[in-house]
Amino acid sequence: MIEIFSILLTLISLFIFSNFPLNYFYLKKKIHSIEYTFSEIQLLNIIINCNIFLILSFFVINLNLIFIIILTYTFFFFIIFKKEYLNLFKKNLYLNLTYGICFYSVAILIVKNGYLEYDALAHWIHKVKVFYQGGTVSNLKGLNYDYYPHLGSYLWAFFWKNSLIQNEYLGRLFFLYIFLISIFSINSKLSKKFSNFEKILIIFLIFYLSTNIYLFGGYQEYFLFFCFYCYSNFFYNFYISNKFSSNNYLPEIIILLTSNLFIWTKQEGLFYFIIFGVLFLLHSKRPGLSKVFYFLMSVGLFLYFIFIKNYYFGSVEFNDEIINSETFKNLQISYLISKIIIITKYFIISFFKYPIWILIFLSLIVIKTNSNYLENKNFIYTYFLLMFGFVYAIFLNTPNDINWLVPITLNRLVFAQSGFLIFICVEMLNRLKNRN
Repeated sequence: MIEIFSILLTLISLFIFSNFPLNYFYLKKKIHSIEYTFSEIQLLNIIINCNIFLILSFFVINLNLIFIIILTYTFFFFIIFKKEYLNLFKKNLYLNLTYGICFYSVAILIVKNGYLEYDALAHWIHKVKVFYQGGTVSNLKGLNYDYYPHLGSYLWAFFWKNSLIQNEYLGRLFFLYIFLISIFSINSKLSKKFSNFEKILIIFLIFYLSTNIYLFGGYQEYFLFFCFYCYSNFFYNFYISNKFSSNNYLPEIIILLTSNLFIWTKQEGLFYFIIFGVLFLLHSKRPGLSKVFYFLMSVGLFLYFIFIKNYYFGSVEFNDEIINSETFKNLQISYLISKIIIITKYFIISFFKYPIWILIFLSLIVIKTNSNYLENKNFIYTYFLLMFGFVYAIFLNTPNDINWLVPITLNRLVFAQSGFLIFICVEMLNRLKNRN
């Protein structure tokens, strides 16, 4: 019973976290033509907080004190706008109940399983313990894979530290929460022609097709999924219509804050950061000056990451050298083709292991055959080319046995990247519904 109550308190803590520092109702009061929905403000708050917590991770900070500050600040706005919160809850009663059922269903399985999977035991949990005990990034040196990014571990430790019964699995509920916030934010993007019941069914289907309990065993993929989804959500808004004036850099700031999370979440995040930079510079409908601003800020974030890694750990390391013996073996065409075949095989397996990809591909086919939607959406093709090309490059260049490595890692890479393409499923459903 105590675990059930602890899950509820952690859910409340996470909701408080996602309503700080921007309050939707306050913004709506001050800016009547606010562009964002309640769920998008929650997404934006999580992005902002993750960047704030990244900074805090370099200093000796009392995690309980930080939580009290956030709680006090958020509670103040809850009191002021209690009627608005209550009305919003009533208006979306069934959606909120569905969210609660989904959250509790997965949370109970996480609690029941209890144990951590291989990667979490190998290195993530050691970083988490450092932060849980009040340490900083400087205390990570000497741990297994100390050069791995640490942001997910810090957030895990924060919610573990501020849980009722102080069990580490309660800290992992953060990854579940941000995953569900992403999925349920789809509600505001579905056509008004859908009934509330139909919207709930669609959201539940996408949730079901995207959920794998195994990944909640300490992996960071749902954090990456959240980052991919948020980048897609905000980039898509800016791509479709350029409503911001040329001297308004809010779109660039939001995109930069989102892409910065990739660098500090997992090793491959550095390459995602570069890929999304290319995507933005090539396809965003923004003036040249805004793109220059984005480019310069991106370079600054990149150099800061390099500086931190060199300062604390002596260098920027990866599991394998970028140029190694395997790089030159790939010059043998027959050898290269055999590896491509193996990687492609497990690509296909991954799509079935995470069936959200089946829905994405089905949506692409339906849209392609029934409309000209994709004709002016070249950023989708660029995304596929860069992301899939990146995955092939990783496994073609690794000196490890790909027959061992690819089956256990490729599917997680592919899953995280699906977060960017959820909007295609929504677009397909909207177009089919609007035809009726």
